[in-house]
Amino acid sequence: MKQIALLITAALISGQALADGNTYIRNGNIYIHEGSYFAGAGVATGSKFYKGQDHQSGVYLNGGYHGEDFNADLGGINYRFYGNNDSQMNFSVFAVATPGIDSGDADILKGMEDKDWGAELGLNADVHFAQGTLSTKFQHDVTGTHKGYQADLTYFHPLTLGFGDLVPFAGVHYASKDYVNYYTGVKASEATPGRRAYKADGEFSYHAGYQLVVPISKHLDIVHGAAYTRLGNEFGHSPLVDSKNQWVTTLGMTYTF
Repeated sequence: MKQIALLITAALISGQALADGNTYIRNGNIYIHEGSYFAGAGVATGSKFYKGQDHQSGVYLNGGYHGEDFNADLGGINYRFYGNNDSQMNFSVFAVATPGIDSGDADILKGMEDKDWGAELGLNADVHFAQGTLSTKFQHDVTGTHKGYQADLTYFHPLTLGFGDLVPFAGVHYASKDYVNYYTGVKASEATPGRRAYKADGEFSYHAGYQLVVPISKHLDIVHGAAYTRLGNEFGHSPLVDSKNQWVTTLGMTYTF
């Protein structure tokens, strides 16, 4: 399930503004407790991306270190090379994994080639104004997996609720034709009576959602998030895709030390 969630909700959260002093946003991620190691776990559930997908829910794990400029966890690695916590603009470089998909993960994929795990390198720019942050990303495959690129533009508006921090966001995401075809295209040799050959162009999709962080103690936080993605026609018209309307929600706990 986490592989599919990553595929449809890439680069959803970004920014730099502080909320209650523990929650902050940097290089496309919401972080808590700057300068700390952390471990987290929870559950995730969402809609089916592929038709006949076997699993829609599962357990997720995360852990690593979040510093002032350097961050590393199971979601990726990034380094801020320009700007600081008080700057109006920050620039970062980052590396993230792209999901692998097994042909046995969904009924519609049976008989097709597996999708390999890969890696992308990217550049992030965050512009901070008033309470909000406008975040941009560009990332390109460097492992020869899908051979494409992705770009994202998202606005975030951190809010302090008293009992915790809420970060709503909304934005637009672009995936190149190579990326779209790798995950949702069908080669002529893979076509069947129930799965027509399909080749797509580059695709825009639109997303909105939120993340809520509620401190329980000095080191323990409850983290909940939800996101909705509206896929465009290039993704949505694929014979592999279950619906243009995609959603995912998570609930977990994070311990920092």
